[in-house]
Amino acid sequence: VAGLVYLSDAWVAALDEVATGHRGLQAAAVGTTLVVEYRVASDPPALWHITLNQGEVRVKAGPADKPSAWFEAQPATARALFDGSLDPLRAVIEGDLSIGGDPRRLLDHREILDGIGDVFAGVRAATIPADS
Repeated sequence: VAGLVYLSDAWVAALDEVATGHRGLQAAAVGTTLVVEYRVASDPPALWHITLNQGEVRVKAGPADKPSAWFEAQPATARALFDGSLDPLRAVIEGDLSIGGDPRRLLDHREILDGIGDVFAGVRAATIPADS
């Protein structure tokens, strides 16, 4: 898949396709219900979320009903996090990435975080900037 516009519905659908086929992420989600929402503070805001529910993994556009944890960043920070040029911990320490909900739930499931990173990597090469 080439030419996915960052944060577009097609981009989110591509993330979903990679996530639903990621066996490691599915295995990590067994016995777990977790919803992680991503917020890009653009105008209008861009929101999407990952739902992990007893081995099923889905990525959907829009806000989650009740996210377990959420991340929010300005567009440039969000893009740098996605393309791997900015470390998430550094972004939090520098105040460029806000976290809410109960992020400890993510720390309890490190393999889920690793799997989510794989999902991003699965569409990274095909992603083009939204202003292209």
